[in-house]
Amino acid sequence: MSQTPLVLQPLAQLQVAAASALVCAGDLLYLLADDELLLQRYDLNGVFIDQQPLLAGSLPSAAKARKRLKPDFEMLCQLPDGALLALGSGSTAARRRGVLWQAGVTRVLDLTALYLALESQLQDLNLEGAVVQGEHLWLAQRGNSAGSINALIRLDLATLMQQLAGAGLDAEVLRAVHAVELGTLHGVPLSFTDLCLDAQGRLLFAAAAEATKSSYHDGACLGSAVGCWHAGQVQSLWPLAGEAKIEGLCRVADGSLRLVNDPDSREARSWLYRLVLP
Repeated sequence: MSQTPLVLQPLAQLQVAAASALVCAGDLLYLLADDELLLQRYDLNGVFIDQQPLLAGSLPSAAKARKRLKPDFEMLCQLPDGALLALGSGSTAARRRGVLWQAGVTRVLDLTALYLALESQLQDLNLEGAVVQGEHLWLAQRGNSAGSINALIRLDLATLMQQLAGAGLDAEVLRAVHAVELGTLHGVPLSFTDLCLDAQGRLLFAAAAEATKSSYHDGACLGSAVGCWHAGQVQSLWPLAGEAKIEGLCRVADGSLRLVNDPDSREARSWLYRLVLP
């Protein structure tokens, strides 16, 4: 790991309190928050444009009830046909749904069959990153609970696109699960929080050092890092200055990154940051 922390450039405060996934499409940013039912759009500097519900209904305002009932959308990726795919974390039975969004039209997906297949290989499932790379769609397992591991999960994109025409995804899309060792930051294990691609098409990831042994209960975050995984191993890992829990990242046209944090409090707002990797 690089020893000199990279400094995040704050761009804007966002209109959510728990930003969890970020995708860049052209000159627009699409954003999810894990305690909302919404897909939001911003410009590249964080100016709010609009939002649309992904699921019908509303969530309770009380923190414990909201946490129990939320779909926990932690992943967002753009598919080859331009559609956006939002996925729940799978950390509880209520979090096994996805939503396919295209041109303002939404369709809810059942992810139970796929997530049960993953649970047979991964203890305490908690998915928090998704990105398309060539013929595959990668998911990131966040190993932030006792006994769980960080892992990158490879899905077959062609099979997935076929299944998206139906009601949901099952184990036929699954190709491989790769355990990944991320090390520690300030003595706390790092765990995946999001994925994107760099300019060479390699996997970039965000990871947070959150002091918790649970995939459900939050803990104090001691900081975050950005890294590159390629050819079966972590090639680079850059710690970030400060203690922001980075939960989403994407690359924009000029090669810089946009990142968002989750302050784990309904009383605070998430921030959009800019970062240029060395």
